[in-house]
Amino acid sequence: MRKRTILWLFLSALILAIIGTVLFAIGAVSAASHCTQTQLNNGACQITPNGAQSAAIAIGVVLWILAALLDLVAWIMALIRSAMMRSWGWFIFILLIHGLGTLIYAIAGPPDRPRMPTYQQPPYPAGYPPTYPPGYPPNYPPTYPPGQNPPAVG
Repeated sequence: MRKRTILWLFLSALILAIIGTVLFAIGAVSAASHCTQTQLNNGACQITPNGAQSAAIAIGVVLWILAALLDLVAWIMALIRSAMMRSWGWFIFILLIHGLGTLIYAIAGPPDRPRMPTYQQPPYPAGYPPTYPPGYPPNYPPTYPPGQNPPAVG
């Protein structure tokens, strides 16, 4: 999890939420445009959106839901990353100040730790592994033919 990923998720959620708000507002305002101010004040206006207005409102709501999911994923990723880095101050900050904390963490949080370099195995020195003479190491523990016992000690 990189900070860049968290930032892109959060900004995507923000853009989707703005577009959803605009679509929802356009649909709702155009559906209520036939009402007069007196009808709105008295609560007597019947708002009935037609097909395009209903579609704008529905698409706005769907974009809000997608934005909420992306924001939730960015928030959880920021919490996990700060916990893995043991940045407990950032963890509490992100936990308490959800949206703004995630954005601030993605911009100004601790930098990504560099990846560990991969090292090649050094070549073995000349003569390694050593060659042993035949019969080395000696047969240990010694084996005895069937029916013979080891010599008694002691």
